[in-house]
Amino acid sequence: MMIIVIGITLCLPSAGLLLIENASQISQNIEHEAEISIFLNKNISKDQIDFIELNLKKNNLVKKIHFEPKLIAWEKLQTKLDVAVSSSVSANPLPDAFFISLNTLDEIKIKKLIDKLDGIDGIDSITIDGNWIKKLRIALSLGKLSVIFLAALLIVVLLVVIGNTIRLQTLTYKDEIEVSKLIGATNAFIQRPFMYTGILYGLGGGIITISILKLSVIVLNAALFKLVSIFGTDIIFKDLPHKYYLYIVILAMFIGLISSYISARNSIKRLKIYK
Repeated sequence: MMIIVIGITLCLPSAGLLLIENASQISQNIEHEAEISIFLNKNISKDQIDFIELNLKKNNLVKKIHFEPKLIAWEKLQTKLDVAVSSSVSANPLPDAFFISLNTLDEIKIKKLIDKLDGIDGIDSITIDGNWIKKLRIALSLGKLSVIFLAALLIVVLLVVIGNTIRLQTLTYKDEIEVSKLIGATNAFIQRPFMYTGILYGLGGGIITISILKLSVIVLNAALFKLVSIFGTDIIFKDLPHKYYLYIVILAMFIGLISSYISARNSIKRLKIYK
């Protein structure tokens, strides 16, 4: 029962870590929708427009380029408003514009690209919607902090639960402990079996945590496979790296060791075995 409790308890923050690790896959899918709008001067020549387009095509950060002539933009605006705007406006106020899709979320690279484009003649202004990028990063940061906070609380719970179990075991073996002390057993010798028990609790709990996470990944990927056939999206729920599973087992064993050591030592003191 103790091994199951440890396994399920550690599974909660581990599952949060699994979700955060997979959030990078979602962000990569969103990256392709990031756009920069480049508005040109009203009196720009056709040669200068071609020169700007050539520079955009040469840049490896640009994934897709869409040029919107001012006449087409003017017609779309009138259609959208469903009213003859030209009757009240004497000239077309809209400029020619490029709408480019980026393949990165790196703010430094995006800033360098904007600085490079600002130096080209014929470009009036450049706008980028970076708020959603900041919101995504803030959400991921909050998610990581939440997982760390949850893990810290659950570790405290595990320390108390394992320690209480070890304390009950020391009371159960009270007579054996007293006999061992009478025949010359040292304090470390008496505590050692309880520490081994705590380590085994942690090892078993860590294995159960890994098993639950592995099973969850398999089940989720099976469900996502059905979504792929329906919506045509290519989404795979990635498993945690193997080193993360090793960290989980080591952490579980360390929790068991610390809690069993403290609990056994204090319990044996209360039994007045130490002189």
